[in-house]
Amino acid sequence: MSAALGHFRRKPGALPLVLGHRGARREAPENTLESFDLAVAQGAAGVELDVRLDGSGRVVVLHDRTLERVTQGADQRDVEDLSASDVDRLELDGGARVPSLEAVLDWAARGEYLMNVELKRDVTQRRGLVWRVAKLLRTHPTTRGRVLLSSFDPLFVRALAWLVPAVPVCWLVHAKQRVLSAAPGFRRLGAVGVHPELALACDAKIQRWRAAGALLNVWTVNDAAEAQRLSRAGVDAIISDVPATIVRALS
Repeated sequence: MSAALGHFRRKPGALPLVLGHRGARREAPENTLESFDLAVAQGAAGVELDVRLDGSGRVVVLHDRTLERVTQGADQRDVEDLSASDVDRLELDGGARVPSLEAVLDWAARGEYLMNVELKRDVTQRRGLVWRVAKLLRTHPTTRGRVLLSSFDPLFVRALAWLVPAVPVCWLVHAKQRVLSAAPGFRRLGAVGVHPELALACDAKIQRWRAAGALLNVWTVNDAAEAQRLSRAGVDAIISDVPATIVRALS
């Protein structure tokens, strides 16, 4: 795990990594290869993305369970009701497609990009999602130090830490999870760090998490001044909808 974590852990004197939140989603369809390409072209070290299962049990890259938002209401179907071939035929803005996780792993391997893969918890086949993601990562060469897993679901975090110990896993934290303000909580799940929402990432909490050895990736940071504050506080990565803005702010 130490080798894998080395790509994500901030080095002394270095700037935090910038990861495109679903790519460069303000300028390209989110969670698509086009969006990921744009994020890294703008200087991001890699991307944060979301995964769930389609109706064929394939791991696909999609934030919402339904297609309504990414098709501007034109298609309201549940992705779990669609076969892999149905998903492959879907067309988003500008002709973009919904990629499989395997396709994005291949993309990251070609460019040596970093990936923060979030497992969505609003899925019917919860065990199936965890198992299929773990199976992919155990065999794909990209996982050799360039993939980080995360989830809001503590059961997912614990299971992933056990199933794929060579891949670091972090616990996603939103502002309503007040119990997680205590730094040691992530360790009990086998996680290597915490990914706090920006509203939680005050300097005092960052210092407590850092003292506990947590890997800290903060989301979603779209303001240059906030990015500079987080950099000074010592976070490892900043996840942003506007990677170009954050890269400029930190340079």
